[in-house]
Amino acid sequence: MDSTNPSGDGDASAPLDDFYGNLRNYVRMVTGGYSNLLMLDAKGGLGKTHNVIETLQEEYDHEDRWVHQKGFTTPLELYKTLWQARFEDGTLFLDDMSGVTNNTKAIDMLKAATDTQGSENVVEYRTSRDIDHPFIDGETLPNTFTFRGSIIMSFNDTPDNRHFDALQDRGTYYQFRLSYQERLDLLDAIAELDDFSALTIPEQREIAQWIRTVTDSSFDVTIRTFEEICQMYDFATSTGESWEKMALEIFDVDYERYRIIEMRENAEMSVEEQIETWCDEFGKSQSTYYDRLDEVRDERQM
Repeated sequence: MDSTNPSGDGDASAPLDDFYGNLRNYVRMVTGGYSNLLMLDAKGGLGKTHNVIETLQEEYDHEDRWVHQKGFTTPLELYKTLWQARFEDGTLFLDDMSGVTNNTKAIDMLKAATDTQGSENVVEYRTSRDIDHPFIDGETLPNTFTFRGSIIMSFNDTPDNRHFDALQDRGTYYQFRLSYQERLDLLDAIAELDDFSALTIPEQREIAQWIRTVTDSSFDVTIRTFEEICQMYDFATSTGESWEKMALEIFDVDYERYRIIEMRENAEMSVEEQIETWCDEFGKSQSTYYDRLDEVRDERQM
């Protein structure tokens, strides 16, 4: 399953409402005509794109009423995309468009499209050449058109420049952030979805718990990393490899330290057994074990 689609289909998204409810409501403000511009500040890998698109699909009867444009685009391509979404009650979703705010021409077009003075906003693109139609060969677009739609823009990082500030004043700004604990709780909820990966729900739960064990608040825990580890687990099951060893590379966790953490979580092993097992596994002395244990304690405040 794609990490941009953590909710699955149908009622499967219900367990995730606590995490995405506000995000979806902000999108509904746009589709319902309460706002014509939503600026969405959200880090990648947390299901932002999927939830915006799924909400647009729920709110609109036909897909031709909304347009999804991902990544940086040139001012000319932005003009064409705005033209596609120009109709009343239509929405343009500009996904991960941080680069747009560095281009004055692009910002000016977006400002024109979201002018708060009236419902009909005139967008223009000044050029001496014909503007090719995005769909029909041989046809061209006008240099000016009336934009009656609405816009959702998302950023992985809030752009820091005066052009963005001027645009931001015209719409609704929502910062979608999840704390480290909230991300862990989100993974726990996703682990209960039977269509998230090829694994069983108990296997997904095992991975979510493992992530809690080996990470702390300094780690960037996302749905995307969870999905990658599920894929590693599936691969290791059929090949006999260690999925934990592979997954540690994602978080840049030292395997020797990880084994100390893992054994300390094992209530059935005495301290003496832990030390002996670790020293035998890595061929190192007890003094080295205690050095690594001190490092783990410093990092994790054990």
